[in-house]
Amino acid sequence: MEFAAADGEELPLSVGELIGLLQITLEENYSSVLVAGELTSFSKPMSGHCYFTLSDADAAIDGVMWRGDARRLSFKPETGDQVVCRGRIGVYPKQGRMQLYAVAMKPLGEGAAQKAFERLKRRLAGEGLFDECRKRRLPFLPRTVGIVTSRSGAALHDILTTLARRFPPLRVVLAPATVQGDGAADEIVAALADLAAWGGADVVIVGRGGGAAEDLAAFNEEKVVRAVAAFPVPVVSAVGHEVDVSLCDLAADHRAATPTAAAEAVVPLYVELDEQLSQLEQRLLAAARRGIDYRRQRVAAVRGRLRDPALSVAALRQSVDTMGRRLERSLSQRHRGAQMRLAAAESKLHALNPSAVLDRGYALVRRFDRSGRGLGDGGEGSLVRSAGEIERGEELQLRFSRGGADVRVLEVHDD
Repeated sequence: MEFAAADGEELPLSVGELIGLLQITLEENYSSVLVAGELTSFSKPMSGHCYFTLSDADAAIDGVMWRGDARRLSFKPETGDQVVCRGRIGVYPKQGRMQLYAVAMKPLGEGAAQKAFERLKRRLAGEGLFDECRKRRLPFLPRTVGIVTSRSGAALHDILTTLARRFPPLRVVLAPATVQGDGAADEIVAALADLAAWGGADVVIVGRGGGAAEDLAAFNEEKVVRAVAAFPVPVVSAVGHEVDVSLCDLAADHRAATPTAAAEAVVPLYVELDEQLSQLEQRLLAAARRGIDYRRQRVAAVRGRLRDPALSVAALRQSVDTMGRRLERSLSQRHRGAQMRLAAAESKLHALNPSAVLDRGYALVRRFDRSGRGLGDGGEGSLVRSAGEIERGEELQLRFSRGGADVRVLEVHDD
């Protein structure tokens, strides 16, 4: 690019124009680079972007990894880590500073990778994701089993063959995912999310077939471990390594050494289950027969101790007749006693009757009331009980058993 004045003299570049030229040059020549070095600084603010400095003994370069790329990191970078970054070289126009725009980052060397693995393992263990107390028991007889693995891998064939052999009526649902390489972790997480959203699985198998230790990388990524730990139903991890234990194995509810072992763990053997049911049925029938025989014996024993109902009724009738006769005698005796008491009371009343006294020759003596009327005139004179109550010449009334008379007192005798 040339800049010239009207008189033919060369014009200077502006800062922006110079940075633009550098930007074009770098992007054309360094659009994809692989750089190794030490993270002498690393930060990840709330925005989710990563800012770092990559250094070696001779130089240093600033770098940035945008949030979308940072989400795919399989480890948590820290200052002091030896790493390899893939990206492009560009220029930050505001400061005219060259920097590395990284799209991927991984630990450098086996030791660094193991260090990152152990660091993530400790952090997740500290959160309780590997605790035995949070692991759930596998269902005894699931109706539907979900599978997260590669559609073309040997693991799927082993799982399906084993499930079909052990329990043919079982329903199986596959959520396919790449299990190694770039993007495998994201596909595994997405497949688990699809199964969780569907909600029809009773247990889920996550895993892959055999392979080298580095092929387990996707199952050691934090996003996969958290997806397994948070899954709503029990998860069986079947990564396919006897010696190497992945973080996914630690977070799962059950770990199986191989995909075949995982299938054997989630369902019982149909033939054995059918045989157990037959044995239980026979035991139940035998127990029912023993119970019926025992109760028959009890009924027979009780029947032998029972009396003839007719004899019981006859005895009750005789008892009723006896009590009736006793009641009749008792009522008769009480009636005679009541008659005797009544006669005695009548005798007493008769003896106390004034008329009876008069019948024996006595008479009642009454004085005339103040009006001067005697009994013959309808008066009610007072009864005379003593000679001292009357005077000579006083008129009295005599009452006999039959009739009466009015008299006058000729003489009073006090004795």
